[in-house]
Amino acid sequence: MAEVAASDDPASPLASVRLRENAEREAELAARTPAASEARPLSVTDLLNPRRAVLRRLKGPAPVPLEREARLERGRAAHRRLGLALAAEGRLEVRLRRDGVTGRIDLLTDRPVEIKTGSVSPEDRPEQLEQLAIYCALVDLPRGRLVHLLERPSEPSALVASDVEMGDLAAVLAEVRRREGAIRSALERGDPGPLGRCRWFDAGCEYRLAGLCACRGDEPPEPSVLTEQIRSRAPRPDVAERWESALRTAPVEASAPLERYRELLYPRRAYFDRRELRPAVVPPHRPASAPLDAYERAMGALERGPVGELHRLGTRDGAPDEEVLGWRGAPCTVRPSRVRNRLTPEEIVARFPQYVLDLGLRCAQTGEDRGTLIVGLEHAPPGSPALQVFDLELTAGPGAFASWYDLGVERLRRASERGRPDELPACPAWMATDCPYRSACGCATEAGRSQR
Repeated sequence: MAEVAASDDPASPLASVRLRENAEREAELAARTPAASEARPLSVTDLLNPRRAVLRRLKGPAPVPLEREARLERGRAAHRRLGLALAAEGRLEVRLRRDGVTGRIDLLTDRPVEIKTGSVSPEDRPEQLEQLAIYCALVDLPRGRLVHLLERPSEPSALVASDVEMGDLAAVLAEVRRREGAIRSALERGDPGPLGRCRWFDAGCEYRLAGLCACRGDEPPEPSVLTEQIRSRAPRPDVAERWESALRTAPVEASAPLERYRELLYPRRAYFDRRELRPAVVPPHRPASAPLDAYERAMGALERGPVGELHRLGTRDGAPDEEVLGWRGAPCTVRPSRVRNRLTPEEIVARFPQYVLDLGLRCAQTGEDRGTLIVGLEHAPPGSPALQVFDLELTAGPGAFASWYDLGVERLRRASERGRPDELPACPAWMATDCPYRSACGCATEAGRSQR
């Protein structure tokens, strides 16, 4: 296995990094990498509302009213808070792919646990039970747990927990395949017409508000096969009490100084993004029939592994809220590349140091001294795997990257307060080429271009 120390400069965090190819893991992932021509997977949430799933793929995302987006963000924050408080119970946000369906289980213990937040009682949301039934079937476990964090403006938050026993998991899987087939047929027709009634028709559906759907509201509902397989629901006040205690005693989550790790890799860009308050970049809409790209294929290989192998890792206080993906217990990042030839560790460091720096930061924020870098090759040579796997080791432990993180945060804060972007390192030339701030920041000058 070829390996390389990432930097000879003792002042650089790359000096504490060793990178090496891992042919064994590469062969393992290559064997389960989906072909570019394979149909794009559907998510479990797509199966809960097929009409919206089809509209999203045909028309792209619809604008969400600001009030609803704020409400959704409050729910996401509460969901994250509860998930982190329960991290010791099992594995968080476990990802999996079975055939053409992907899912993300909120918490996996000896059973799938689905965590919901909001002001509506779970009894009023049958799709939550459907989602849990699907997860139980996908992981072949006959029991699950539904936990609901009730948050109402005039009342204190309360947890409601129940254990759910499933019946015929084969019947659940059959219904999953039926809905999957119905969605794919609708996509081929370009029309969601024959699908069941949209659950959001009278509940603020963004496609209806934007005039992008032709739903009438009198369509027949989806068959109740999934909920028919719920054999019993048993309240678990003991679980709710234990988890409420964990939530109360969990450290108060401080506001992270960074939104994403990349802000330290491209600090001048981060400086101007903060000042200009530019809206988040929305990726271009990809037709459902478009071939899978290198990133999607690499993620497909990871998600097809054993249940629990791919999940979210917990991070130290003050880390960005951005997910740190864990594969086999250590941080993992997937980066697509358009290079025409396979890369060596030396080429990774010389041409794409941001890959190594980003993964090193994620290792430091999870307290790990190792990680995995997966490079998806958009133009893999004929007969070669569509990805490469590199092992990353922090030879001095995570401390050097943790210190670099703290230093970078302080430097960005100081430059922002002084209004001095020139105090920050210039971004790489390839980013400066299309940067909206290039005329103001100076990264496009020859001095900025010579940094690499």
